[in-house]
Amino acid sequence: MTLGILLKILSTLAFTAMAIGVRIAAPRIPVSEIVFFRSIVALGLLFAWLWWTGGFPGHLTTRRPLGHLGRGLSGTAGMFANFISLALLPLADATAYFYASPIFVTLIAAFALRENVHASRWLAVMIGFGGVLAMLSDHIGGVQSLADFSRTIGQEGTGAAVALAGAAFAAISIIQTRRLAASEHTAAIVFYFACLTTAVGVGALFVAQFAPSLLPSQAYVAPNGAEWAALIGAGAMGGCAQILVTTSYRYADASLLASYDYLAMIWALAASLLVFGQWPSLAVFAGAAAIAGSGLLAILGERAFTRPARSI
Repeated sequence: MTLGILLKILSTLAFTAMAIGVRIAAPRIPVSEIVFFRSIVALGLLFAWLWWTGGFPGHLTTRRPLGHLGRGLSGTAGMFANFISLALLPLADATAYFYASPIFVTLIAAFALRENVHASRWLAVMIGFGGVLAMLSDHIGGVQSLADFSRTIGQEGTGAAVALAGAAFAAISIIQTRRLAASEHTAAIVFYFACLTTAVGVGALFVAQFAPSLLPSQAYVAPNGAEWAALIGAGAMGGCAQILVTTSYRYADASLLASYDYLAMIWALAASLLVFGQWPSLAVFAGAAAIAGSGLLAILGERAFTRPARSI
């Protein structure tokens, strides 16, 4: 169990390092190019890991290709949104919005999938939603009506909207991953997702190159030395994070490890301050704390409702 927790913590550090690389590259490199390099490098690491552990090709066998496609499309949309938000928002702010995804998971489970959602999860949703509103008040402050929304929302307001969309797509991806996990090996889920994000990234670059009027903002930009380091580092750290988090579930229960996801907020806050010199506002800080608290409440409530009854 201790090894599983350690691996999970290391994965949150690796994901934060990936986000730093994305944010360094984002001011000049188009998001499709970032997605491509992040995915192709991670795919190479994942392939090497599967080969080393003996999981290739056996662990890549699938009986649900359409399920992987659905999970991959929602996850790819979430990745694009996450990377765009990292370009528009401070690192800590973008990370906090991303961890609003459990709110959307609960809403989708209750209203779209008709699952029975107990009271503690609804309470967690309300607390988390309050945290989101607190953060939004900071990023789109000054908007008095729908008429002046487009004039006043600004870069950070756009970033907040994109980040929330990314959290919603991530929630869809999480639900689809749960369905796949019932019959598919974890390595297959990660592998086919990485393949799809690589294909979408290179596809967007191809369209921008040969039909620039369709995707004018996604034309290939030759990275400089620092940007090459950021892109390769983001891909390597993203691949390492996937391997670490996948391996962690061999040694500890998912319900236990889920609470350690929120360490990423602490790492993002530290990186935002130390690397980029940005400190979140009080509203963002309070909102992030509320989102993290709501997630932990949901996890604790889930454990309480799924704990086996004690023998008498």
